[in-house]
Amino acid sequence: MPSPPATINSPTASSAWSISPPPDTGSNLSTPPSLSDWRRLKPASRHDAVRVEYLDGLRRILDAIGDDCMIIVTMFNSFATANDNMLGQLDFSDVGFDRITAHLREDPQSTLAGLGVITESLCEFTQDCLELGVSGLFLSANGGERGRFTAEQFREYVSVHDRMILQAALDSGSEFNLLHMCGGDLRMEAYRDYPAHAVNWAPQANNPSLADGRRLFSQTLVGGMDQAGTLVSGTPEAIEAEVRAVIEEVGPRNFMLGAGCALEGEAPSGNLLLARKVLQIPN
Repeated sequence: MPSPPATINSPTASSAWSISPPPDTGSNLSTPPSLSDWRRLKPASRHDAVRVEYLDGLRRILDAIGDDCMIIVTMFNSFATANDNMLGQLDFSDVGFDRITAHLREDPQSTLAGLGVITESLCEFTQDCLELGVSGLFLSANGGERGRFTAEQFREYVSVHDRMILQAALDSGSEFNLLHMCGGDLRMEAYRDYPAHAVNWAPQANNPSLADGRRLFSQTLVGGMDQAGTLVSGTPEAIEAEVRAVIEEVGPRNFMLGAGCALEGEAPSGNLLLARKVLQIPN
């Protein structure tokens, strides 16, 4: 049986689109773009240097690993990709996604035109990765907090683009679409019918528990461990106790143990190995 999937971060946040600059200006923006800029976006070229370099590296990884484990690529959704590139370069300072949220509220049609271009590029890049031989996609889906948009706005501004990317992966032969619902106080019922094989979220961030998620989703559940907790700094006894509590809550079937989000700190490899080992030890 193959090992659990390994994830590889994609460069799509920096190569998802290009903007045609007006005369006598550079391609990078020193201030956030105006609303009209969204209508000038063009899909990134398949010959973009960052994309070509990434795919070449991915090809070498796949050749080296072979069938030892599944390889899935990590991608941030169009909402996050747009926000993190609004200055024309990667900028993760706006962790609350305030820039793109403000543009969607002020002029949704112009902003959605740009998001559509970004989605087109991300779908194309997803197809390229699947054609190389990766097993699937890890989509970090941002923008689903209850207080950010209404349910209808979420469907129009965010969800439609998420679904297109996940569907592009399935249409290209994905064996394992892993949906990560990122953030706190999420409108998780809106993700129920996303085209994903497995779902992941952080119960610790004012989100439904794993048990509640079991009733909400039919897909395999992934997670349970606190990304800022024992995996990062806990004792062996604390790690074992947390793992057993998670399994007690959700059961061992149709479940993969993991963190609810990216680990907040440098987790010792021994902690990760111990958490996995506990799963193999009978109660």
